[in-house]
Amino acid sequence: MSANSPPMNWNDLRYVLAVARANAIAPAAKALRVDETTVARRVRRIEQGLGLTLFEPRWRLTEIGAYIIERAERMEEEAIAIAEASAGADSAPTGSVRITAIPLIASRLLLPAVERLTQIYPGLSLEIIAEPRNLSVMRRDADIALRHARPREDQRAITRRIADLDYAVYAPTAGDARRLSWITYEAEMAGLPHVAWINRAVSRQGHPASLAVNDSELALNAVKIGIGKSLLPCLIADRESGLRRLGDKAPVLKREVWLLVNPGDRHVPRIRAVTAWIEGIFGATQSRQGT
Repeated sequence: MSANSPPMNWNDLRYVLAVARANAIAPAAKALRVDETTVARRVRRIEQGLGLTLFEPRWRLTEIGAYIIERAERMEEEAIAIAEASAGADSAPTGSVRITAIPLIASRLLLPAVERLTQIYPGLSLEIIAEPRNLSVMRRDADIALRHARPREDQRAITRRIADLDYAVYAPTAGDARRLSWITYEAEMAGLPHVAWINRAVSRQGHPASLAVNDSELALNAVKIGIGKSLLPCLIADRESGLRRLGDKAPVLKREVWLLVNPGDRHVPRIRAVTAWIEGIFGATQSRQGT
């Protein structure tokens, strides 16, 4: 650090983190609610203070920049944890919690249970982001994430397996299921276990799938309106009118559900309340799965 430079402070690091996450000045300025000139000036000030170049052209992190960002994120976690702990001490959970999950889980499991949560904790509000992509709890894209497999990203997040979902083949209630073709998923999803299972079934059947989608919510609705048959999670599909299990009705596949939170949030009252609520939803549905 240069002897004549101002000392580095947390406020400056916030600007560096925002630029690193957005890979651009404009969205970082929008997130921070300041103008672009202020963001650029703060970033240059911290580079001068450290005597290091944190960003390459087009705001890509240098190797040392990535190293600094990793440690700045840990500082951010601790700062948030301290603020949350002091604000939430000896008080009921309040505030907003942002949850990300695939659309099928968001719409069929979480939404129907929201009223129960807000009745218990009137000061809580939820943001539910129905998104097939994995949003990061470490980058603060979400407070809580539900994943359909053991997480490979967000390695420093606190993770817990909360359910095992049975999958079976479903068709519309009416009609001859033997005449139905398969509903599968887009090619980019071929590595997912339930998609690989369907694609093997398509190969055995000998003619192409009638439809490819990018989410299980679309697949479920496509089955209901008679487009074809598909592999769906039993705890959701069994409760849907207009669907029936095929074959011997035994599950053909299991997929795990994992819950992720940022380590800095593990003692925050509102995060603990919402994670307990989510675990309760899956606990109740697991007991009915396969019946």
